[in-house]
Amino acid sequence: MIKKYVLMAAAAGLLLAPAGAFAKMGSGQMSAKSKDIDVEFFGSQKMYPHFMDNVNFNDDEGDGILGEENGAMGNNAVRSETRIGWKGIGEDWSFLVTLEADVTMNKTNGDRGEQSTGPSYKGASGSSFGLEKLDFRYNFGGVELSTGWNGRFLDINSGGLLYGDDHPFFGLTGKTDSFSWEALYLMIQDDITDDGVGALNAQEMDWRVYSLRGAFDLGGFTLAPLYAFSDNNDQEAQTHYLGVEGYGKIGIFTPRFEIIYATGEMDEDTSKGIMDDYDIEAWAVYGSIEFDLGKALNPYVGFSWLSGDDDADDDDIEAFNGITNISRYTKTFGMENALIYRTVPTLGSVLYSNNFNMLGSQTGYGGIANTSKGDAPGLLMLGMGSKGQLNEKWSYKAQFMYFELDDTGALEDSYGHSIDDEMGYEFDLQLTYLFNNHFSIGNVVSIFDPGDALEDLRGDDYDDTAFLDVIEFVWKF
Repeated sequence: MIKKYVLMAAAAGLLLAPAGAFAKMGSGQMSAKSKDIDVEFFGSQKMYPHFMDNVNFNDDEGDGILGEENGAMGNNAVRSETRIGWKGIGEDWSFLVTLEADVTMNKTNGDRGEQSTGPSYKGASGSSFGLEKLDFRYNFGGVELSTGWNGRFLDINSGGLLYGDDHPFFGLTGKTDSFSWEALYLMIQDDITDDGVGALNAQEMDWRVYSLRGAFDLGGFTLAPLYAFSDNNDQEAQTHYLGVEGYGKIGIFTPRFEIIYATGEMDEDTSKGIMDDYDIEAWAVYGSIEFDLGKALNPYVGFSWLSGDDDADDDDIEAFNGITNISRYTKTFGMENALIYRTVPTLGSVLYSNNFNMLGSQTGYGGIANTSKGDAPGLLMLGMGSKGQLNEKWSYKAQFMYFELDDTGALEDSYGHSIDDEMGYEFDLQLTYLFNNHFSIGNVVSIFDPGDALEDLRGDDYDDTAFLDVIEFVWKF
């Protein structure tokens, strides 16, 4: 009875509420308004069935696995990314809160519980659903303070070779009519370690990044100098990154480029496998250009180059290790469900990246989860493609990327034999049909044909073409 009266009172309250209390924020979106804040509720659901063949490039060892945000996936896996969130805007402050579950669909994830069903079954844990993004801001008038763990990027408008991710941060931003800037303090890693006999160390595993990025608006073309200092105690590495990126539309052309120079040092620590004091000096370069030939035809060409290490036995590190590579979401060659942007163990590639920086044997100074190697072979990618809107419903993106290793010298020292520099090529095709603003179905096909380098690295049987097909069901509101 009490429940009945509570529901009746709630319904009456809604009916008697002022007309402006709930305002429509576009199709399918609602916001609740009060005197000093407007809150919008939003969400999305992505269901990605995966069909794969030979993603380990060896037909004799099954289909292989891919690493994704939801974990390792095999053939016929279905990735589900569910998000709900709230955005609030006040007079001089704002917030963003997003909850997410990114899982491989199975009973454990669906019920959020254990596999067991006996007397010891503990029920749903809720561990698969949690706070994914957080961004709170306050505008002091010309300078805005922000904190949380929302996505932050240094070079996503070009090649994404240096940094992009959603690590915890504090940030300050400001802008004028022709110039904007952002200063970030990123907490990549903050761990307290145990030496095995009870002594705790609060600094040994920490990894912090301090960055500053400016952006000059040159009449539609942006030139953005940037600097980042990576204090990576986990790898005993202190690295300075200096660079610049440029992007913008000039007539029918959209050029994008970036140049990043890395310099620093890595101190000897035999407990972490760092056997010498190393000097870091490495480069990364990206360039592309798109041609606007109409809604249906936007061809593009481009390249990425990361320097590789030529000698595993000297005290120089010439392999470029970005803080985290975010090529997967860049404007030109980015494609979420393409093969190269996953963790592919046989290739030595890692999530979000387009390189092979997990190849090698020496400790590195960066990469997502500190996975890059100091003697990595680097990368040369040459690519071309086209994208466009065929009509109001159909869109496409098709691209070809050819991959070489920049320098195999250090790898050859480790393997004890010569290694070819040709890693292979990938072809990606994405087709999407938009039913309305809230639902679409797409399909991504990726084919990676390996070069001789993979056989030299893994063995003669690693010469089969990898095939990946991902269906994209996407709901948004």
